[in-house]
Amino acid sequence: MLKFLGKYRETGLLLLRASIGLIFILICGPILLSGQHSWAQFGSAMRALNFHAHLAWWGFAGALAGSIGGVFMIFGLFFRVGVLLALMLTLVDLAATFSSRSAFQARLLPVEMTIILVSLSFIGPGKYSVDKN
Repeated sequence: MLKFLGKYRETGLLLLRASIGLIFILICGPILLSGQHSWAQFGSAMRALNFHAHLAWWGFAGALAGSIGGVFMIFGLFFRVGVLLALMLTLVDLAATFSSRSAFQARLLPVEMTIILVSLSFIGPGKYSVDKN
């Protein structure tokens, strides 16, 4: 019945990767520009992995990785590297969420984002990308 949507597969993939990339930029960009206090708060998730020092550095590195990963996903340039950067950030968030013993609904978002990013790493950037695979 909806077979005609198959010809828009590449457009759907572009929309998916651009929206996921934009989400990472909107989350990580303001933290990247906010300074050391925000970096330390953002980097405090590393405590779940037993890293208790240099939280501001970890926060800066995480915000930078998320922002760069988002840009790479949007343009499709170095797509899998961008997905890997965003996936590392999401896995740290997943570990922090599970170690805090929070509610099931709070754990659901990092799990979903991890599944989406792993799937995107297998799918690739599609036809509409800067590097034109």
